[in-house]
Amino acid sequence: MARKSDPSKKVIAATLKLAAATPWREITLADIAEAAKLKPEELKKQFSSKLAILDAFNDQIDAQVAKEFTNAGTEESIRDQLFDILMARFDALQPHKSAIKSILRETVPYDPIASAHGLRVLLRCMHRTLDLVGTRSLSPIGCVKTKILTVIYLRSFKSWLDDDSTDMAKTMATLDDGLAKAESLARLIPAPTRKVA
Repeated sequence: MARKSDPSKKVIAATLKLAAATPWREITLADIAEAAKLKPEELKKQFSSKLAILDAFNDQIDAQVAKEFTNAGTEESIRDQLFDILMARFDALQPHKSAIKSILRETVPYDPIASAHGLRVLLRCMHRTLDLVGTRSLSPIGCVKTKILTVIYLRSFKSWLDDDSTDMAKTMATLDDGLAKAESLARLIPAPTRKVA
């Protein structure tokens, strides 16, 4: 028996396809439902808004990257692991770059709600990234590391948006530079000493 396709994946794919060809603000949930070959009420059972669909897209990318790196058993440094994981994320985003550019063009400068939501999603993504390399991202120092990694990722993401090379050399250079600076900063911060009872 043929396995039924995941309707949420159909919705995400339809949304990205529409976004690559149509201004984001002009796309409605009804348009997405039609493109995904679903009834509007079926779509609304899964997603209440376009932002919810983008949230699911980010979760999909995170899951794709996590599947590749979970329990990989590597002896690489934390810096090298983070580089590999974040570059794998850019690889996963690459087929959807046109859609992502279109969405950002009409949300980041003009839509504070979408921008704030996007930042929360990005912080969650960086939490997951640190968890993959064994860092407790919800600890106090882990929260600081998450914010630092978010800044590094955003710089690299901006490079990626303008990087038309097949090997993403510009993106890799920006990411490597950011991680190197963070590693140098970490060396300057003394490790907390444990009090002896």
